[in-house]
Amino acid sequence: MSRVPISTCLMTADVGLGHLAQVVLAIFLHHQLHLIHWNSTLFGSIDEAVGKPHGIAIIALFVQIGKEHVGLKTVTEILQDIQYKGKSKTIPCFNPNTLLPDPLLRDYWVYEGSLTIPPCSEGVTWILFRYPLTISQLQIEEFRRLRTHAKGAELVEGCDGILGDNFRPTQPLSDRVIRAAFQ
Repeated sequence: MSRVPISTCLMTADVGLGHLAQVVLAIFLHHQLHLIHWNSTLFGSIDEAVGKPHGIAIIALFVQIGKEHVGLKTVTEILQDIQYKGKSKTIPCFNPNTLLPDPLLRDYWVYEGSLTIPPCSEGVTWILFRYPLTISQLQIEEFRRLRTHAKGAELVEGCDGILGDNFRPTQPLSDRVIRAAFQ
């Protein structure tokens, strides 16, 4: 399946217990949502964790268009504040679990892979959910408003500034083992 991404954003969420999780959300047409986590027990920053064993875990969910997703609404409501590159916003008391499918639909696959964006480092644990998340067309439209550049910056010739085409082509499986958490 080809993926045509439409946007990504970076946010910091207070998930309680004194931990802050840096979460990158990426929504794609033929849609996916990525929740990117770094191991703050072993590493002081996401930059330190990249490329290291047990450094990065990405939860990936397919997305289908339907009714509004209440958990994602907390995110889409702040996207206008981080529309341009370099912006960030803290969402107090945000629970990333609200972005996961219904507990009865949490079948998933796990494999060791790499980042899908430069530097495309190995050492990433991927958790891919079997069942899609349903979100509204309006929520997709909010992600489409994100930009690749800082506000007021001059655009590169031929670039419209809309965040898109930010995906890595499918890579060979090589000797990777994909494990299923269901039968």
